[in-house]
Amino acid sequence: MTTTKAVLLLLLWTGLASAESGGSHEDSAGAAIAPLPPRHPNSLPEMQEMLIEMRELELKLEAVEDNNADLNNTLKQLQNINEESKVAFSVSFSVSSDIHIGPHDTDITLGFNHVFSNIGNAYSVRSGIFTAPVRGVYQFQYHIFAGGSHGAGAKLMKNGEQVAAAYNHKAPHDINTSQGLSLLLEKGDEVSLLLEAGWWVAAYQGHLTTFSGQLLFLM
Repeated sequence: MTTTKAVLLLLLWTGLASAESGGSHEDSAGAAIAPLPPRHPNSLPEMQEMLIEMRELELKLEAVEDNNADLNNTLKQLQNINEESKVAFSVSFSVSSDIHIGPHDTDITLGFNHVFSNIGNAYSVRSGIFTAPVRGVYQFQYHIFAGGSHGAGAKLMKNGEQVAAAYNHKAPHDINTSQGLSLLLEKGDEVSLLLEAGWWVAAYQGHLTTFSGQLLFLM
């Protein structure tokens, strides 16, 4: 705006000079001639008014720029929230032949190594643990399949504590069991499936045992 103000001041000075030229003049012979009319009457008030209007426009422009900056920041925040809300995984076992996992003498965390999807990379194949990336309500489902020689099932664990369980007793035939629920998780909460000592699950090539979860909405 400095250049604009300089131009306006120059115009103001020019206008004032023209106004002052309205006095009497002499020709080359020294005879008096009629005074010239001023080129810009009332130029000083007009220039002052123009300067005030320019300042008002400058303030309005600054307000628009501030609003645009706020809108851009809000847009970026919404884009980040949209990316954070994309959380979902679905896993199973990857094996070269049909086997069972368990039964073991101690509890173990089931490590699923076949990934159908892992949007947001919140599930760790290495540890078998899902870690909530944001605070929100998450839905989990798991399905257990196994032969009937032992009891089959798994416990859904949150930060090392049991939340729910799915179990089916020993039977003369193949057995199935499943569970599903929604949990409010804080950022960093961990969810996994625990195979209790004495239980087993089938790790078949057909992916009959699965574990899935997804973020329903942020909180």
